[in-house]
Amino acid sequence: MAQTTTTFYWYDYETFGINRRTDRPAQFAGLRTGADLVPVPGPEGEGEVFYAKPALDYLPSPESSLLTGITPQECDERGLRETEFAGTIFKRFNTPGTVSIGYNTLGFDDEVTRFLFWRNFLDPYSHSWANGCSRWDLFPLVCAVWALRGDTIAWPRWEDIDPAVYPAAEGRKGVTFKLEFLTKANGLEHGHAHDALSDVEATVALARLIAQKEPRLWQWAFENRTKDKIVAALEKGPVVWVSPKFGVVRGCTRIVMLVGQIGNDALVWDLMADPTELREIDREALHRRLFASPKNLPEGERPLPLWKLKVNASPFVCGSLAVLKPERAQKYGLDLERIRANAEKLSAMLRDIQGTILTAAQTKEAEFPKNDEEDAETGLYSGGFPTPADRARFKKIREASPEYLADRRMDFDDERFDGLLLRFRARNWPESLSHEERETWRAWCEAHVLEGRNRARTIADYFEEIDRLEGEADPEDDAKREVLEALYAWGERVGEAASPE
Repeated sequence: MAQTTTTFYWYDYETFGINRRTDRPAQFAGLRTGADLVPVPGPEGEGEVFYAKPALDYLPSPESSLLTGITPQECDERGLRETEFAGTIFKRFNTPGTVSIGYNTLGFDDEVTRFLFWRNFLDPYSHSWANGCSRWDLFPLVCAVWALRGDTIAWPRWEDIDPAVYPAAEGRKGVTFKLEFLTKANGLEHGHAHDALSDVEATVALARLIAQKEPRLWQWAFENRTKDKIVAALEKGPVVWVSPKFGVVRGCTRIVMLVGQIGNDALVWDLMADPTELREIDREALHRRLFASPKNLPEGERPLPLWKLKVNASPFVCGSLAVLKPERAQKYGLDLERIRANAEKLSAMLRDIQGTILTAAQTKEAEFPKNDEEDAETGLYSGGFPTPADRARFKKIREASPEYLADRRMDFDDERFDGLLLRFRARNWPESLSHEERETWRAWCEAHVLEGRNRARTIADYFEEIDRLEGEADPEDDAKREVLEALYAWGERVGEAASPE
């Protein structure tokens, strides 16, 4: 059997909002390189850009459009039907041997991808495991290069960024990992920070710089990104975990040890804390302090230093503590002697406490409020996996013509997919709907854009946000005013389509 060639497909979305489950893609860009980071021959190696036609059951975030400069009208004119948009991306990600990768893609873009695929009857997971395909994210590696090496590339600081140009820099201190500032500090080309292809090209350039300056760290991180490698490292003992969630003051770094695992969540203990309290804590306090926010605890009580580590999200985890040099550990407030002592304590008591901790974690997880998932569209993670028969129907739907779908019932095992199929047809081929189906679709649009069902952005909130942004805009900034005028016109179009006749 021929060995599959590994390639990187670098990608980025510009979206009409920041809700990964419900906000829609506006623009997608991708670029394929070999494992050597050199673009492959052909269109994919030259860089590709696709737009998605917006549907009338959804209103974009005006602020997001103002940031990117992309209007719904532009997407409507230049875009592919969502089924074609999704199918094009699916094909790229599922090319055998593809590593789909970007900058903070596992924190945002991959979720956008999953829900895009899901509502278009495409497998939302195959690009992460099938046919030699997998996912990676440059962002955690960038954090690790800074945390563990520090001086091989230039690191921008918030103090050096002009708040007049970038207001979010006001009052902030320390290193920033924002892509646009990293590329500028290192003299890398980055034409426009909120254009998908520009961001992709800048990400590839940053990856090349890291591979050049830190080749061993680059190769090690690539080879140890998989779930199996992460779990193996955790099961052997303490690991160095680098994540931006820990903050730059602590070097984005903690040394942790596995307590137990629930699905893809590894529960790990911060070894700067004495684990003895896990043996002594009563069940009520354990439940209260586990995964708690400090503001929700009584005065003087703190959350347990127990973290969830997603083993399937390519975290930077290293089983060799020597990767963290003593001077850096000291700089980040990490006492290596204390950490080793606490690791021994935890190892000695783990068998006695593990079951209690895992049971408490599962109970606590079940109590967390869930998002509205009454519909298949946002219920990817609820209701279980589709049956094999429904999966076969999904394949038939993807291959069928609009006329075929209009004339036949699918008789899904899971009735949620009946509504999903109607909306799939309405977004892509509204002309194929019967009179009764058109009214069902209009009622769906009304419930969302006029009434705000499932926390959807309503037309009233949409126009209110446009008015606020107009009041804040520079009167001389014609480009922003044109975007806001286009958004207002789009809102009128969507509102008219959703209103009863």
